[in-house]
Amino acid sequence: MTLKQINILEEYRTGEQDLVEGFYKPCLRESFFYDRAVGYFRSTVFLLIGPSLIDFAKRGGTMRLVCSPELTSEDYDAISTGYQSRDDTLGSALSRDFESLKSDERLQANTEALATLIALGVISVKIAFRPKGQGIYHEKMGVFKDKQGDVVCFKGSVNESWSGWHEYGNYESFDTYCSWDETKETIRVKNNEQYFERLWNNELETVQVVELPDIAREQIELVAKESIDDIDVAKLYEVQNAELERLTSNKRKPLPHQLSAINGWIAQGCRGVLEHATGSGKTFTALTAMKPHLDEGGVVLVLVPDRLLHKQWGDEILEEYPNVTILKAGDGHDRWRKNRRLRKFTQPGKDFGPRVVLVTMATARLTEFCDGLCQGVHLMVVADEVHEIGSAGNAKAMTIQTGMRLGLSATPRRFGDPAGTDKIFAYFGEVVKPPFTLIDAIKQGRLVEYEYHPEPIRLTAEESEEWEAATREISLEYARSKRDDSGSPVVNPRLQNMLIQRSRIAKKASAKIPYAVKTLVDNYIEGQSWLVYCEDQHQLREVMDALRSHGHDPCEYHTGMKGDAAASLEWFKRFGGIMVSIRCLDQGVDIPKISHAVILASSQNPRQFIQRRGRVLRVCPGKYHAVIHDAVVVPVCLEQEPGQLSLLKSEIQRSIQFSNTAMNRSGSNKLINIAIELGIDPEEVGLFDTDGIEEERTDDN
Repeated sequence: MTLKQINILEEYRTGEQDLVEGFYKPCLRESFFYDRAVGYFRSTVFLLIGPSLIDFAKRGGTMRLVCSPELTSEDYDAISTGYQSRDDTLGSALSRDFESLKSDERLQANTEALATLIALGVISVKIAFRPKGQGIYHEKMGVFKDKQGDVVCFKGSVNESWSGWHEYGNYESFDTYCSWDETKETIRVKNNEQYFERLWNNELETVQVVELPDIAREQIELVAKESIDDIDVAKLYEVQNAELERLTSNKRKPLPHQLSAINGWIAQGCRGVLEHATGSGKTFTALTAMKPHLDEGGVVLVLVPDRLLHKQWGDEILEEYPNVTILKAGDGHDRWRKNRRLRKFTQPGKDFGPRVVLVTMATARLTEFCDGLCQGVHLMVVADEVHEIGSAGNAKAMTIQTGMRLGLSATPRRFGDPAGTDKIFAYFGEVVKPPFTLIDAIKQGRLVEYEYHPEPIRLTAEESEEWEAATREISLEYARSKRDDSGSPVVNPRLQNMLIQRSRIAKKASAKIPYAVKTLVDNYIEGQSWLVYCEDQHQLREVMDALRSHGHDPCEYHTGMKGDAAASLEWFKRFGGIMVSIRCLDQGVDIPKISHAVILASSQNPRQFIQRRGRVLRVCPGKYHAVIHDAVVVPVCLEQEPGQLSLLKSEIQRSIQFSNTAMNRSGSNKLINIAIELGIDPEEVGLFDTDGIEEERTDDN
């Protein structure tokens, strides 16, 4: 058989064709030459074609491979500045890659086989990189050639790795060109063959291709067998089958605390709220709880507060249950409105299969949506960030009649809104015991430990006078406010706005700018990832300008920024540095590599400042702990500034909460002593009362 006799399609896509059995293996089986230019090559490809590649080698086949090492920003700097020679830098990068392969016991047989084929010259490797930029060589093309001289070329998105080729890996596609085709295919094949020769011979201006560095070759030869016959092909088959079974099975399994939460929820009659901290995996816990209901053909109604979570839940549901049918509502999706689609979709019946309605709370509260549902016990409702549904507007969604109900939130109790909190627990049920706290998450390795360094900040005379004047106005408004049944004042919109405006005086205290700059100048080390939380664009701009005047080059990220916000975020995720941000990082943008934070603006709502702590404690490779610097506003003298008493209490309460779970538990001692000097007893005013629960917007499991 020859390449010409294989039924080769013009294009291939993951899921539509079998990329390995339908293309890769048949072409390799009939070829004697295989040229591959690719961004990444990994020995995990042996999980798919290991025995086939050994047969290819035994028949006398040879492979030429051009690929890119994983170079860090420090590697690029070393090459460009001459600090380290090019070969030494590339060799070090390849050694890191090879060491990671060797350290994975599951891939040991694959790595040994790869090393043997390279050492024996069956696979010739050259390294490609961009000498004038920090981008990587990211091309993906391949050329198969048989003894008759027939050639098959392919170009597309697929890397030479398991995740590139397997149907359970990435979504990839590529086009093919055959030399025996009488159309333009012949010219394309010839062009691709000639291009690879130029690439292999380092004849391109924009890409530099070099031999495998000696340090990498020496490391490979230490692992290699003496001959191809010494490669244990049976072992490759054994590893292949075992690893594929692992990789293609359900990747995620419930952790003990997740199973305990689900069992507790079931014991409460399938009603309740999970009060779980960052890192607990609330989304996956809910997906696991939903499974029996979906398997029985039930309908699940998932309520989310915003667009970001709407997208995240859609991705998570399909990843966990590929066969489920999702009807989206809100976030621009309005097909549910047409032809009574929502009612038909939510009617009971096992014959309709597993169904999920994914809806934003802003849409779920609409009369049109509620009336459009086929309500009843066959519906299960899951509300993410369930504290959001307790607002006056969103609470209308809690009129929907359902069977099972599950609420998710790190902080389900609404700040300053006991009525809204009561509505949540009346509808969803009580908190499922025990909660999963921040300390639990740290102990289980779901979050990293952290240091906490608060610093007292004082208002200027002008800012203090402004605060006192605002406090007097607020006191008068409180006196005029209506009272509830318990005699407490009802916060009206005018009073709420007055409180917000006063809080901004402290959030934007002018002394915070030099504090932030000094903190970064004294502590920032190149390569770290620091995040500075600001109140508004004015404060952000002041921080950015001040840092630049001290030689730093910070980036910004917020919803109102000019330019490509996504590109700015991706750059920071990859290279780190200093990012100055406003509230948008509270809304689910997740950057686990952030190791340091400077908090300049924080509200009196515990949910916000606890949420921001969670952003910094995310687990990331190479990250062993985090550091939080906190600007805490305190008065100089309460006798002269009595209006700052409430500010002092809220600021010190935040500091005590942060300190109680920090590595340096004495971090807030300086502020506690200040409170005592001002005549405030922290225990008497309840500043030590903390539940240790963490707020977040996204889950990683």
